[in-house]
Amino acid sequence: MLKIGAAKAKDLFRPRALAATAWERLAPRKVLRVTPGPQSDWFPKAAQKIFYESTYRVAEESNRMGIRLEGAPIEVSSGGEMISEGVSLGLFKCRRGGSPLFFFVEQQTTGGYPKIANVISADFHSLGQLRPRDEIRFERVDVEKARALLKEQEELMASKELFLE
Repeated sequence: MLKIGAAKAKDLFRPRALAATAWERLAPRKVLRVTPGPQSDWFPKAAQKIFYESTYRVAEESNRMGIRLEGAPIEVSSGGEMISEGVSLGLFKCRRGGSPLFFFVEQQTTGGYPKIANVISADFHSLGQLRPRDEIRFERVDVEKARALLKEQEELMASKELFLE
């Protein structure tokens, strides 16, 4: 038998609010930061320019496996096929002549399409907030910047300034 005492309501719930500065830094982004993908060099400069300068719309066919995007197609210059390889969360694949699709939380484990970019870890929370018909853009960052942004986010999440008491 488990013995428990009377609970005091004031000990069970403390009203808290997210600090305004924290909310600004954690709010869902519509400009997702990405690093170059493993086959980004398979894409001609013109295709990369289209990818980074275009606005894409989240398609109705999106789900937890992959978020399909409608917009300017991204052409791959390599004529050859590639061997299937492991994929990660937030990775953008581009099918021949098609719009990009990025892998989400229930993605397949391998894929054989070239990958132009990968959403940085610090922006993963924004992926889960996307809905059909949302418009998004992409900003290229280098790996050092991506690591710095993730470190900054982790420090914020662990800080006492995250919530107002």
